[in-house]
Amino acid sequence: MKNLIQSMLRPLGYELHDMRKIGRNPWRDLQILLQSVPAPVCFDVGAHRGETLRGLLAKFPRAIIYAFEPDPENFAELQNVARPFPQASLQAMALGDCQQQAKLQKTKFSMCNSLLAANQNLNSTAHQKIGEVDITVTTLDLFCQEKKIESLDLLKTDCQGFDLRVLRGAEKMLSAGRIKVIQSESLFAPEYDGQGWSFEILHFLSDLNYAPVSFGEPMRNERHEVIWSDVIFKHRNFKP
Repeated sequence: MKNLIQSMLRPLGYELHDMRKIGRNPWRDLQILLQSVPAPVCFDVGAHRGETLRGLLAKFPRAIIYAFEPDPENFAELQNVARPFPQASLQAMALGDCQQQAKLQKTKFSMCNSLLAANQNLNSTAHQKIGEVDITVTTLDLFCQEKKIESLDLLKTDCQGFDLRVLRGAEKMLSAGRIKVIQSESLFAPEYDGQGWSFEILHFLSDLNYAPVSFGEPMRNERHEVIWSDVIFKHRNFKP
């Protein structure tokens, strides 16, 4: 029966996939990886307006979530989304590789806000700068030390080119294997000046005993080239 359905769907450009297997859907992949953790502790770094927070709580209703969003306008929307969820701790700051006061580059499309300037060759209205705002940056290691957080089940980063710096600021936790699963935005094309590249993230995490296990649907340009994709890593000693 499955082969019959497949033969009918392929001419239409579709295929059947077994959703029980890793690699079919990022949300399902996280459910599989964290199936043994009833109340996962999650860091949502680059929380924007609560998109990931809502998704996490839909999949993990008992999750404890620390959501980081430095932009005041986005943070106000995040507060509205998080109001029904007392287990969500909202942090009006960014994470990086050092403590500092910095300027967030605000863009026409708020999801493109970044601590980095958009690449000058990037022809994108969404990345057009409309202003900047002073923000506070700390590191994941320092935050966990101050809040006495011993381990994380999931670290999600979506930081518009700043993801590698967020990971570097978590090196102490990562080196100790105290973060089980990571979902990080990985860039394959020049989008921001000084950005962390996908191969740099892979190299950094591989050296700390993390392995990639899943890739989200990649975003492509008009030439069919991959621009970015969310990549899920797990610590090699963590067994779901």
